[in-house]
Amino acid sequence: MTARAAGVLTAALTMLAVALSTGAAIYYLLFGMFGAMLLISLVTAITTLATVRVQCRAPKQQVTRGESVALQLYIRRYTLLPLSEITLFISSAMDEGALGRLSVSLGPLAGREYRYALSCPHRGKFQVGPTRVEVSDIFGLFTFRKPIRDALTTLDVHPRVYTMPHMMLDPGDLGPQTRIQMTEDAASPSDVRKWREGDVLKKVHWKLTMRKRELMVRTYEESARPDTLILLDVSPVNAIRSQALAIEDALCETALSMALAQLRADHPVRMPIAAAHPTELAGQSAADFARFMEAVVELRFDGGYPYEQLLMLETRRIERTGGVVLITSRMTAAIADIAMKMRRLGMRVLFLWITESARNETMELMTRMELGGVEARKINPWSDQAREGRNSA
Repeated sequence: MTARAAGVLTAALTMLAVALSTGAAIYYLLFGMFGAMLLISLVTAITTLATVRVQCRAPKQQVTRGESVALQLYIRRYTLLPLSEITLFISSAMDEGALGRLSVSLGPLAGREYRYALSCPHRGKFQVGPTRVEVSDIFGLFTFRKPIRDALTTLDVHPRVYTMPHMMLDPGDLGPQTRIQMTEDAASPSDVRKWREGDVLKKVHWKLTMRKRELMVRTYEESARPDTLILLDVSPVNAIRSQALAIEDALCETALSMALAQLRADHPVRMPIAAAHPTELAGQSAADFARFMEAVVELRFDGGYPYEQLLMLETRRIERTGGVVLITSRMTAAIADIAMKMRRLGMRVLFLWITESARNETMELMTRMELGGVEARKINPWSDQAREGRNSA
């Protein structure tokens, strides 16, 4: 019941009291008019709410961040009495809990199709569509609402992927294993062959050489290609919700763009995700990129320990890593020290800092890393020039 209905009810009761006191027919008539108004309004709102039907369909289930999708909504009412409006509350892809509104007017026993444009500013998996319906009578006396079931549809908003130059890795870039300057795996002999000019003596198979009375050398399997380790900071972003979403989008898009660049260059990629539910993504070629995209769409930034701890853990278990890409929105002296330590181990290190900050102390850390052999770049998540920042990484 609205405030207007309370006023009408008060007026009706007043007319009844006056009618009973004076016995005048006009007051009974006014009481009946107010009572009929309340009754018709109540019956109209309740029956319409009980019989209204809403259907929702999305023309596509996957969009790229920044695009819009037009939901197709079909609304039909099965009552004859006059009605003010029907309002749909629509779950959007803006943020969790964000609802849009669509108010429509329908005649008796009428149905109509509407299109509702949803903007998709942030990546993620969203349940979009009408969540509840609200009905108001023609006099605005009663407003009732109820949840709508089975009208939501799933919408995947993919991060944007930019063209980035890949990190150059030579076959000999094997991280800590660069001490072994060879592109063959000495632990995996595969065959023997005759001596060729340029072969080294340590490959000679001496027993077979003496038996055949000619120099024979061992051949080995080609060593595995050096992989690229992408370390994405998934710890909670310390910012207000709108800013945090923009930073998270930039972190994900930078990681995906770098992964695709390396995979297209035929460099295997590993990307451990140290979120609340940890996992590790791995791919050998661009054909494996879909699994990276699928995982990042639903990625939550809820890591339980600092980014520095992840870096230390990965540094200890690095084996055949030729390049490391560090992607974070934070800059600390500890992160800079670990990046330079990785570089000293023989790996190529690219540091991508997602921020708009330009404080002197943090810029000094960037300079320090560059002097230590680390490639350091800064990407502004709110600027339209972010793409250029990625292209120059």
